Order: sequence, then C-alpha cells, then structure tokens
Amino acid sequence: MGFLEPRREKSVTQDYDLIHSVQRLDVRPKQLLLTAISHVNPQVPLAKQPRPFSVDITAQQWIETWGERLNPYRDLKEAAEQLNGKRFWLRDDNKKKSWRNWITGAEYHEREGRITVQLHHELMPYLCGAMPLFSTLKILHIKGLRSFASIRLYELTNQFRASGVRQISLTELRDFLATKDAHPRFADFKRKVIDKAVAEINDKTDLELSWQPVKKGRAVATIKFFIKTSQQAEMFPR
Repeated sequence: MGFLEPRREKSVTQDYDLIHSVQRLDVRPKQLLLTAISHVNPQVPLAKQPRPFSVDITAQQWIETWGERLNPYRDLKEAAEQLNGKRFWLRDDNKKKSWRNWITGAEYHEREGRITVQLHHELMPYLCGAMPLFSTLKILHIKGLRSFASIRLYELTNQFRASGVRQISLTELRDFLATKDAHPRFADFKRKVIDKAVAEINDKTDLELSWQPVKKGRAVATIKFFIKTSQQAEMFPR
C-alpha cells in the first residue's frame, strides 16, 4: 500500500516533462489526480516507493482539499470514473509522442465514502527520485480554481516564477490547455480560454499573471506570460 495520508503541506512535485505533457482531463479528474500525487514523497527514490502505489482518499479529505461541495461523494466517484483509462502524452527531442497511463485502477467504497486510487508505475518516475528538473506547487494555492485550463496554466507558469517570464507557442498552449480543436479563431481562444484562466488565477491563487501575444508576420505565434507572486500571497501559509 502507498501512504494513506498526504504529506502535511499537500504539495505536488512533478517532473518538467510531466508538466509539459499533453493531458485531456476535466477539472475534477485533474483535482483527483493532484490529490493522489500529493501522497507521493518526491525525496523517496523510485525503487523504494510502494508498488503498487495505492492511495485512499475520503470524501472528507476531498472537501478539505478542494473546498465545500454539494455532493462530495458523487464528485469523488465521478472523478475516479473519468480518470480511469485516461493517458498523458509525452514529446521527446525529436517531437515523437509516446503515451503513458495515469492510474492502474480505482475502487469506490460505496458505504465508506472513500476511494482507492492506484497510481500507474509509468507515472511514478515523473513524481519522485532522480528528476533533473521539477516544479512543486501547493494544492492550497490552487484549491479555488474551477477549470482545467486554469490549473494547467498555473502549473505551466508557476515553474517559471523565479525568472518571471514564460513564452509558449500558441500551438503548444492549445495542446497544454486541452483546447487544440476548440476556438480556432485566436480572438475566441483569447476571450474564452486565456483571459478566463488568467483572471481566475489572479483572483484565487498566489500568482499574478499578465500576458501579451507575439506575432510572426500577421498571425499570433507565441504567448508571453509575465509571472510574479501576488500581493495576496500572504493569504496563503508558506
């Protein structure tokens, strides 16, 4: 069995390759995944991690982690059902894609208000041990986010907090935010995805983002994000 209780700070450490992977998830499966990952101690070498890495998450933990819900039992069960069978895609230096599995399976304990999630062994190397580049976030800082795009944009910009600037090609950003085939017109993508995600991050997290489009010729090719710690960061314990 894995660690049944998350580490005290409920932080999530991920390898850069995982953060830059292509993910196709809704917000609740993403929240469930981050909750499960928060149980992994990244300082423990991969060879010494439990296998399988099983995590118990109760409805009460779900509420404490992500805030009050009308029906946390239903949300937890549906999140597990949606996460089961989902994959993430990685790119190598030659732009070849390979897919990996998030979880091996999940079991909902109907009368106990808890779920058991098994993180897939293909995911574990991106969460612990000898990760050359990695980034850590605290779930407390993103618990107010209610869209997948907002959570993903936070992950992608938080890792560049120290430098204060992050440039992402428009094509990659569409992939990262799971909007590759949606809103083909940039004006729609800007209004319905980028602006909404940036506004929610600025309003509900410890980051403050601004951005500008970078054109190549007449078309937008790249998005440049400017990142700093928000003045409301004092609301979040360190």
